[in-house]
Amino acid sequence: MKSTLILLFILLSADTFSQDKMTSKNPFLLYDQTAFDSDTCCWRKLCAHKKYLDAGNLILSYLNNSKPTNTHSLNWHAGQMFACAHSDELAKKYFKRTYSIFYKWFGDNDAKAWYYYAKGTIAFIDNDKKSLEKTILILEKRFPKDNNYKALVRLSENWGKSYDLALTF
Repeated sequence: MKSTLILLFILLSADTFSQDKMTSKNPFLLYDQTAFDSDTCCWRKLCAHKKYLDAGNLILSYLNNSKPTNTHSLNWHAGQMFACAHSDELAKKYFKRTYSIFYKWFGDNDAKAWYYYAKGTIAFIDNDKKSLEKTILILEKRFPKDNNYKALVRLSENWGKSYDLALTF
């Protein structure tokens, strides 16, 4: 019994120690999401300096070690940062966490438009111009021409360029 208690204490202490070490190494993980996601802080500051991989990894650390209020947004931004860093498989992994086929089938217009925007973005990363163009046409016919629609048009117009250059981050 005494051995079990000692082992339990050691395990709990190790977890607490590693958590303290992690947050003291990166205090951004203690911020609320509004502060973490602001233009003057954290991952966006790294993005502004073209440190896309660092920005994506910081977002993942925040997702895994904090209590974000909008994981959808952070997964999308992580995908963007990995796409800018030319880590396409990671980019697609996090983009795909932001939608499902149920958005298309059962969602309101915003959810449906998001589904197509995400699918179009992945088509660009996959170098599937036909799918990207088809997605743009669907958005054009069924939904307002919002910023997401305009981003897909920019991707199409900049075909052959990398994601970061096509969207000029």
